[in-house]
Amino acid sequence: MDISVVRDLDEELTGHLSRYRELIDFLEQEKKHLLDLDLDGLLVTSKAKERLAKNIIEGSEGLRESIARTALMLGLGDDPLPTLAEIAARTPAPYGGRLSEHAGSLARLKNLILRENDTARRFVEQSLDLVTGSINILSGADQIKGTGYGSDGKKEKGVKKALPSKLSREV
Repeated sequence: MDISVVRDLDEELTGHLSRYRELIDFLEQEKKHLLDLDLDGLLVTSKAKERLAKNIIEGSEGLRESIARTALMLGLGDDPLPTLAEIAARTPAPYGGRLSEHAGSLARLKNLILRENDTARRFVEQSLDLVTGSINILSGADQIKGTGYGSDGKKEKGVKKALPSKLSREV
């Protein structure tokens, strides 16, 4: 068994995990900028996050190749690629334990990244709702309360017709 192949996989995973941790830092910075309505800071952070995301994507191919080499060396097939847990189970100590730890770390980081993305998405949607509401108030579209007819086909009471609002020059 060529342990250098396993060592290379361990190093690839360590680098990959480091990039994911850096991504989480950027996501937290983005959240702070969104909450503070700091658009300049958000732009800088978003561009840095984009560069890092490209770096992660490019590094994923090397990681995939390293997993395939390790799998073949251990007698596992490479189509489909085995999981890190499967590789760790066949890898001698201390690397088997390290690969298992890396697999757990990747799963935790993935869940954390998904949560951070979901939170940021909700912040952006709420901001868009606020802007849309403001535009509707100014345009008079907020006065629409329904189509005028209920599900039973009868005319609803209290439905206001939406009339376009015009602002005078003094406003």
